[in-house]
Amino acid sequence: MTTLSSSSLQRSALASGSLLVALCGMTLVTGVSQQLFEWVHPPAVYAAWLIRDATPLRAIIAVDDLFITAYVAATVLFVRFLGARDAHPLHLLALGASVAAGLLDLAENHHLLALLRAAEGGETPPLEEILLRSQLSQLKWMLGHAAFALIGMTLAGRDVVSRVMHVSLVYVQLPLGAVTWAIADGPWLSALVWLRYAALVLGFYGVAFIAQPRAADAAVG
Repeated sequence: MTTLSSSSLQRSALASGSLLVALCGMTLVTGVSQQLFEWVHPPAVYAAWLIRDATPLRAIIAVDDLFITAYVAATVLFVRFLGARDAHPLHLLALGASVAAGLLDLAENHHLLALLRAAEGGETPPLEEILLRSQLSQLKWMLGHAAFALIGMTLAGRDVVSRVMHVSLVYVQLPLGAVTWAIADGPWLSALVWLRYAALVLGFYGVAFIAQPRAADAAVG
């Protein structure tokens, strides 16, 4: 992979990690999380919460659109980076899962904005639409987790950082993502959500480290 391509990968991975940190910071400061609207709630409550959280939610979604662009770019470039000297059949599958997750993520953002406008106009979303929203949001997350795990499966046997990434992507972030959706609502759920975000941030910064010229030579050599 050329130095220019490695630089593009590094920038997109750093941007992904930094934008995710910014999104987490916005949630901590405002107390508003887009994740709230990825779960099923009674329609009247769902609409009331949309109106209550309208201003910060719009800001979060705007930043999230940037994050989606960054993480899809980072994943595409990382797959190309890894396949430069050692193409793997899982790379194409990971690429497809990542792009699909990005499309579902964008669809979620703008579906929520549409639901927010409808709620501000006095409309209450039907339960069926909320159920579908939750189903597609869960699919988005699990496609993303699966994409990262598939990439992680191709990293074993490379340099030390890549081997750490292999363990993290396959044995940490994928199970963490699955458990976050499967667990019943309770005291552990918030902790799992934040652990999932932390794992993703560290993963993006790990990719940026691997993309450095010296690390890149070791990773693809």
